[in-house]
Amino acid sequence: MNITTPRRAAPSLRARAHRPPRPDRALAMRASPRALGKLKPRDVALLDSILSRVHASMPARSEAATAGAREEYVVGLSGGVDSAVAAWALERCGARATATLMRNWDARDEDAATDCSHRDDLKSARAIAEKLNLRFIESDFTREYWHEVFEPYVEAFESGATPNPDLECNRRVKFGALLRRAMEDLGGRYLATGHYARIDRDVDEGAPPRLLRGIDQTKDQSYFLASVRGEALRSACFPLGAVFKSETREAARILGFDCADRRSSAGICFIGRRPFGEFIGEYITPSEGAFVDAETARPVPGAAPHRGLASYTVGQRAKIGGAPKPWFVVGKNVAANVVYVAKGAEHDALYSTRAALADEFWISNRRPTSDDGSSSVRLLAKTRYASPLTPVTLSVASDDETFTKSRFSSSFVPRVESSPLRATFDRPERAVTPGQALVLYDGDVCLGGGVIEHVGVTEFEARAAS
Repeated sequence: MNITTPRRAAPSLRARAHRPPRPDRALAMRASPRALGKLKPRDVALLDSILSRVHASMPARSEAATAGAREEYVVGLSGGVDSAVAAWALERCGARATATLMRNWDARDEDAATDCSHRDDLKSARAIAEKLNLRFIESDFTREYWHEVFEPYVEAFESGATPNPDLECNRRVKFGALLRRAMEDLGGRYLATGHYARIDRDVDEGAPPRLLRGIDQTKDQSYFLASVRGEALRSACFPLGAVFKSETREAARILGFDCADRRSSAGICFIGRRPFGEFIGEYITPSEGAFVDAETARPVPGAAPHRGLASYTVGQRAKIGGAPKPWFVVGKNVAANVVYVAKGAEHDALYSTRAALADEFWISNRRPTSDDGSSSVRLLAKTRYASPLTPVTLSVASDDETFTKSRFSSSFVPRVESSPLRATFDRPERAVTPGQALVLYDGDVCLGGGVIEHVGVTEFEARAAS
């Protein structure tokens, strides 16, 4: 049975009275650095529309702010277009913003061709802050990032898993260390970022806010925010949650931001422009081994050795020459140092219907439960950021329950002990990967999730056993 998301009443009149003053056409028109006469009516309409939506996303104002003071925000600038437009909109909606750029990776020992573009980000972020007349501060969290994000990331790779550092970065650094600095040192009441996600603060008294998917579902970033604690969301603001990415970029062009056409960041910043295998080889000594055919359980004839397990993840194409049909990675075995492969992007060995979860995280700080009190609950899930939402049944494993792990599946080593959770997909899911986050939703509400510990038998194995 599905869990229910109660319909919330409209915000109280008191909460409405505490909202920032509503932006108007004059604010949007004055906000452009270009001459007023050069603004097209459609440009003004777009800026007005964005400001209206950003205004609606802002938390209720404090008593001090309603007495005339401007609410203090710290805006995490990345140097990109999203955080730039978010900072502009907050200022136009009556906030007083301080801009900060996080430094999470020390690239000073790396050459210019392989750094993580921090210098370019810094130059762009400074230019944005100067254009908006914002106080600008660099925030160095390289130590926190190394110990709390990167070291566990490397350890997970050593176990054969494929971790995603972005969720841990958001939980422990951006909405951990940076949020604390924003509140304690920079005088901020809220930390704002350019994420495409929404926060629902209209909840029961004492309950944490709810994280919602962004309106632009092609850019929704709630997946990466799923491990952020609900308490941290009380002090967070996502101004662009109800804005489409195309609107953000167009607004930046209208406003004359140099970053308007800057490419959005993709991948993991600290890897930079290097091939991943080359990067990870600096931290995990690569050991060559065999590509093993999932169907025959024998090494692929004529295939060159693989370059080390950490260079491969489930679902990616394996560059094995001489075959009429391309090979794809379906799993890894750390003990045997082999990469399992199968022919074709849709091979049955890539599809499975069950996964075991570990290191769970919940925005509300508790597991979701069904309204009938049963041990299983029907939800929607994402197995990776780019994966579509898929129906899933989440259940707590009983003492006598057996979980048959795929022989192709590596394992993620949990950092926290807890009663095991099982996810059963309605339909076979492609490339379910140990170490990746399985993020769970109730409609548009992001609940949290867990890390995929290992994967159940594949469709290929199930068919072979029948």
